[in-house]
Amino acid sequence: MIKKALYATLVAAVASCGTTRNKVEATPESSLENSPTIAVTAESRITEEGTFWGGLLGEACRQSKSENICLSPLSAQFAMAMVANGAEGKTKTEILDAMQLGDSANIKSRKLLDDIVRKTVWNEHGDVRIANSIWIKEGFDVKQEFVDTNKEYFDALVESVKFNQESVKRVNDWCKENTNGKIPTILDRLTENDRMLLINALYLKAAWSKPFQEQNTMDRKFTTEKGEEIKVPTMMMRSNEPFYSDDMVAMISKRLQGGYTMLFILPAEGVKCDDAAEYVAKDFETLLQNMEVRDVSLSLPKFTTDFSTSLKPMLSNLGIKRAFGSKAQFGDISDEALFISDVIQKTYINVNEKGTEAAAVTMAIAGALSMRPPKIEVMTFDRPFLYAIIKDNSNDVLFAGKVGNPTAK
Repeated sequence: MIKKALYATLVAAVASCGTTRNKVEATPESSLENSPTIAVTAESRITEEGTFWGGLLGEACRQSKSENICLSPLSAQFAMAMVANGAEGKTKTEILDAMQLGDSANIKSRKLLDDIVRKTVWNEHGDVRIANSIWIKEGFDVKQEFVDTNKEYFDALVESVKFNQESVKRVNDWCKENTNGKIPTILDRLTENDRMLLINALYLKAAWSKPFQEQNTMDRKFTTEKGEEIKVPTMMMRSNEPFYSDDMVAMISKRLQGGYTMLFILPAEGVKCDDAAEYVAKDFETLLQNMEVRDVSLSLPKFTTDFSTSLKPMLSNLGIKRAFGSKAQFGDISDEALFISDVIQKTYINVNEKGTEAAAVTMAIAGALSMRPPKIEVMTFDRPFLYAIIKDNSNDVLFAGKVGNPTAK
């Protein structure tokens, strides 16, 4: 039996200004390239353990040739949680295990939607949006329980449309609206093989609680991932901030208004970014609890990143195997045989003196923060580093990425 393809796309945006223009096209598995496709667009969600985001970022650092990487673990988890509602057997188990969603994925996702969208107080300094949608090709028979479950737990907009260029425009307009224009396009076209699009869009804009002063920004040396020394606009400030360091990494967190925090991670000399990401994620809770407020002299480059990638090879390495092949089990979506042809994510981030605009990244600093005798900790981000945006008091990671060259888009 020829399986129809389930196409997963993840959209994520972290930004202060600008737009994402790159277009990404899903590529079906070669042996099934003539099969009809279901497309899924979504953004990822992190788990309580905090390890999925590190594994995903570690895989991206190893596989991507880009100097700068921006991912939304939260968006990916939202998207794949919706997909999992249509999966059965080992296919479903692999998705839930790899994404660290657990058996209560729907309940956790519903709670996160409520916590972020309904319980977060925003003003002129910030905004947050999470939206899900399912676009079904006219004539494709989808089981009602699958639709109803995603409506109930994900507030998913569900529409049956002709898969033509007009529908492409509608989908792109939906993404643009729900990311405040930062992700204006996610699709170029729809093919005869496409059957469904599942889309999650996540957007966050927040000002620093303690903004950088623009007059203190100056060009400073940065050694890129390729070993090239360049001059980059670098923000500087001295402030009391949560800080941690050991033989592997040094970390500092800066509060964002609206209940979010941005964590900056500087790998020790000789430590690769992928190893640092997985190290931090492995003991995420402990490292966060061990952060202490210090007097920090901080030098941080301004940076902007547009990033588009297929998550399929990364998710496959993290344990999702059957969903991408001929043994996929998606009988709870339709009686037609289905598989996931690809999982695409688009992101954008801009970090400057005022703050950051973001889609999907949450990180919480738990436990009491203690003060120590006066000592200035110097954190100079003059070589490749990592970052994560997390939601306070929950440790949900909305965005995570690597900066290998602050001047590269």
